Amino acid sequence: MVAPSTNGKRKTNGQFGTGNSFGKGNPHAAKVAQLRSALIEHITPEDLKEIVTALLTQAKAGDIASCKLLLPYLVGPAPTVCEPDAIELQGLERKAKIAEQIRQEKHRAIFENYD
Repeated sequence: MVAPSTNGKRKTNGQFGTGNSFGKGNPHAAKVAQLRSALIEHITPEDLKEIVTALLTQAKAGDIASCKLLLPYLVGPAPTVCEPDAIELQGLERKAKIAEQIRQEKHRAIFENYD
């Protein structure tokens, strides 16, 4: 396990500490929250139904952008594609790492018995 930073810029849990210039948060969060609140107050359930109906009509007419927007909300996001070569490479890297650990352990055992 990595020891926590001792430079005074981070807390022991890894969060930015007091005085760290990067720990100020999102400067736009309050504005975004204000805009979302205004949008929610303005749009009625009937407006939303009309928007969804228009989106569905466009998707049925073959508009790909409408389909790409609508379908993930209906059936969930598409599964990620696995790359067989990447999986094989990860396996080889894992085997090489294990072999290196075994080699280091044997090396350490030899020198421990040398004393």
